[in-house]
Amino acid sequence: MHNIRTIVQIEVLKMEKGRSLFQLAFPIFIESMLFMLLGVADIFMLSQYSDKAAGAVGAANQLIGNINLIFVIISAGTAVLVAQSVGAKRIDDVERVSSVSLLMNLIVGLTISSIMFFFGNPILIKIGVTPDLMAHASDYIKIVGGGLFIQAVLNTVTAIIRSYGYTRESMIITVIMNIVNIIGDAIFIFGFFGMPVLGVKGVAIATTFSRALATILVLVFMFKRVLSIKMFSRLVERPISAFVNLFKIGFPSAMENMSYNLAQTVLMSIILLNLGESAQITRTYVLTIIRFVTVFSIAIGQGSQIMIGQMIGAGKIEEAYRTGLRNFRVAMVCSITASFIMALFSRNLIGIYTKDQEIVKMAVIVLIIDAFLEPGRTFNIVLINSLRGTGDVIFPVIMAVISMWGVSVLFGYIFGVVLGFGLPGVWIATLLDEWIRGVSMLYRWQSRKWQKKISANTKTQ
Repeated sequence: MHNIRTIVQIEVLKMEKGRSLFQLAFPIFIESMLFMLLGVADIFMLSQYSDKAAGAVGAANQLIGNINLIFVIISAGTAVLVAQSVGAKRIDDVERVSSVSLLMNLIVGLTISSIMFFFGNPILIKIGVTPDLMAHASDYIKIVGGGLFIQAVLNTVTAIIRSYGYTRESMIITVIMNIVNIIGDAIFIFGFFGMPVLGVKGVAIATTFSRALATILVLVFMFKRVLSIKMFSRLVERPISAFVNLFKIGFPSAMENMSYNLAQTVLMSIILLNLGESAQITRTYVLTIIRFVTVFSIAIGQGSQIMIGQMIGAGKIEEAYRTGLRNFRVAMVCSITASFIMALFSRNLIGIYTKDQEIVKMAVIVLIIDAFLEPGRTFNIVLINSLRGTGDVIFPVIMAVISMWGVSVLFGYIFGVVLGFGLPGVWIATLLDEWIRGVSMLYRWQSRKWQKKISANTKTQ
């Protein structure tokens, strides 16, 4: 225990010197890129197997993405509180928060996994998944949904080690996870090495196994380099207080994400029920492509959250303010550049997944619209993460509920169905939503109202 605490204290002293955005964000960028490749590899290989299989996995992943946000309630709070405690050199608080968050997410994860295994199919039918797609989605939701407790633990441990600045080690583990997943996909989809061709079921097995392996590796690293397993003795030290603090930050953070995912689920149902399977398949391929644009903002946003959280813990308020704006400008340059490249090569990119000309034509139009959407999304990803680093988590939720449902969903239905613009109409509504929320987040950061949250959160820790 003494040796572990000594290592931790040395790392905290290193952080006082400050780590640059590049040092924190670049490994997160690589990790996020590779994590996205899990989904991309699944969709790409399944597209060679069957367009409907690819569409089914896209629909199932929409539901799983919503469920994952329940785990974000704890892991998002963990990331902020651990970063602030590291910045303030409160090691005992780190151990207490980490032990409570791990236990809570494991319990919640096991409960959710049971629900997905036994009731995943009826839920998919309720949100509009067609019988043809259900034939493929059923096995996927049972296997991947039934293993969500693994993802719950992985999310929490990753949040802990990243908040210490161990983004490079987290990246290495993600590399291993992706290699295992892609090999598994190839074996079960194409029947390599004499294995049976399992299609969607094989993808689900490979995905779940690779996540389980990553979880084991990240746990070993955490207990070897970051925290001792004896940290669980801290569970008897004000566990209710630790949970309340996690919930106060994590729940609003999760609600903002949950509102987005639920809105996207409703839009998916609108697309399936009114625009047909081709539109849903197109949406699945487009979402897969645009992940490679958003990954820049995601990495910079998460790196910014770590930096600002540590600065707030150390009392460096003015430096945190300037850092947030500087990180935002870097992300915007990356987003505009990547969006332009995506629009320029849109036909080539969609051609990787399908030769169906109806899907290709629709996807090209949507990708061009999305090139104007992504800079707006960058406002939200980077500035909301920066606000979270300060503990200001309520304002993004309020804006999410107002704009996502009042603009994205409402006008998505009006533009896409009522006015007959189809999938491009849905995307235009989402573009308006992202820009409205994005500009409001910039105003929030520049207003410095988040400074009031700092003193309030400090008093309760």
